[in-house]
Amino acid sequence: MILRLAFRNLLRNRWRSLLTSGGVALAVAMMIWTVSFLDGWMGAMVRGSTALDSLQVQIERADYVEEPAIYRSFDVTPETLERLEGEAGVEAVSARVRLFGLLGDEQRSQVAQVIGVDPPREARATPVEEAVVQGRWLAVQEVNDGPGEVVLGDRLARQLEAEVGDELVVFLEAADGSLGNDVFEVVGVVRTGTSTIDRQAAYVHLERARYLGALEGQVHEVVIGAADLSQAPALAQRLSPVIEELVSEQEMAVRPWQEVLPSIAEMVELTGSSNAVMYLIIYLVASLGIMNTQRMSALERRREFGVLMAIGVSPRRLFWIVVLETVVLGVMGALLGVVLGASLSLYHASAGLDLAMFSPQSSFSYMGVSFSERIYTAVGLRTVVEPAVVMIVVSVLCGLWPATQSARVEIARAISGRS
Repeated sequence: MILRLAFRNLLRNRWRSLLTSGGVALAVAMMIWTVSFLDGWMGAMVRGSTALDSLQVQIERADYVEEPAIYRSFDVTPETLERLEGEAGVEAVSARVRLFGLLGDEQRSQVAQVIGVDPPREARATPVEEAVVQGRWLAVQEVNDGPGEVVLGDRLARQLEAEVGDELVVFLEAADGSLGNDVFEVVGVVRTGTSTIDRQAAYVHLERARYLGALEGQVHEVVIGAADLSQAPALAQRLSPVIEELVSEQEMAVRPWQEVLPSIAEMVELTGSSNAVMYLIIYLVASLGIMNTQRMSALERRREFGVLMAIGVSPRRLFWIVVLETVVLGVMGALLGVVLGASLSLYHASAGLDLAMFSPQSSFSYMGVSFSERIYTAVGLRTVVEPAVVMIVVSVLCGLWPATQSARVEIARAISGRS
């Protein structure tokens, strides 16, 4: 009976019911889209920070983490990389040699970071090949005769005034203390939006870098791309015993991106706290609107409540009628909001949100992180369910006070319209 009366009252006041449920739907839809957009933004920021350099998990010697030195390397075989690629949650693996030296010609020179990579593996693990703006990426197989191939960061190329086809010489101290030098031909230029790479990086073939640095069969780091960014710490923990088994000669460090880039992890945590405050404000504004609507509804219906109590409806039953009306309005509004918010979020998850209006370039930087002009929303079960559940609870809480006031009306004064 209580439920039937609640539905009858809602249908009798369609405009008021639509207004209240519409407010709930708008709040839920707004929260679903906002949360999915901010999750997508944060995911893009983390991917942008880790995609080209550290990736999601980084493996190095423990003493190299404390103080990088060219001789602090470790042995890596193709079988080791294949074993790591076969682990669950691993999308890509790339081994690197990092050398620091002087790169230039007879006219000018710059300090550069020579990064030795296996071109196919590096291209699978990072978007560096897609960032080539002049020339091409390193060939799959290096030609043994003649100069080696090098791909420069675009700012480094501008500083050296180097173009595709130019030859450059590199000088550096090798791991055995000797002076290493070699000649390279510029085959490409990359623009990544990551300042350290664009300003310093010079990509060469892994074997050439090993020869140059006297590091036969060794690397300084192995980086791993994870299928799920949030699972990087768990993946690093799972890979630690595997690395201990494969590389038993040295003490190794297997670190997720949160440890490699603590500033980014802190930024993500701080942004999450800021977002929580914004969510609270949205919920508060929505709850005030719902409470005001329910309160006005209760005031308008005091005569109706007086009549109901006069014909035998108890205050407790009247209280539950009003509460049930609020629950029904909250559920209806939440369901409509889920449909609207999820539909819009799923569309932007597929098509992306075009931010070109804020930048004429194909990418832009925010807090030192490069972004594409399109941000894709991240839609998950939590993103959709949490706002709906919260708004239903908020709706019920907002309806308790009007329901309590309605159950306390004085029958005679309410029917006469004097209260």
